[in-house]
Amino acid sequence: MNGFLLDTNVVSELTRDTPEPQVIEFLTGHSELWFSTIVLHELEFGLRLLPDGRRREDLRAMLEDFMETYANRILPVAYEEGQWAAKFRADARRCGRVLHLGDALIAGTARAHDLAIATRNVRDFNGLDVATANPWEGGLYPGERSV
Repeated sequence: MNGFLLDTNVVSELTRDTPEPQVIEFLTGHSELWFSTIVLHELEFGLRLLPDGRRREDLRAMLEDFMETYANRILPVAYEEGQWAAKFRADARRCGRVLHLGDALIAGTARAHDLAIATRNVRDFNGLDVATANPWEGGLYPGERSV
């Protein structure tokens, strides 16, 4: 594992007036932090749903600063990422689970780049061939390597 792919809920935590100290500690304690274009899509989608006003403008500025700062750490979804995502969704369906497309693409990106997923929703990624970490609780949860 070479670092962490941040899920949307981790990045969103930074927009709170008072982010959870454990999340800040997690982020400052790791230098290899990566972002998926899927997470950027989810953040942008959330912004577009907000009514016009000060909060939306502040969050827009924060997202633009974030993207400028981490531009070289944003991973696209390409062939390998898509292949892993398809495998994860098919495996989940065979087990009677629903794996949402966004989560599958995030997991596929993490697997293709040998990253763990940092997320509050560890359960969303259970049973996949990818490690997860919950910054709110600490600890790394190994995925089930079943390549």
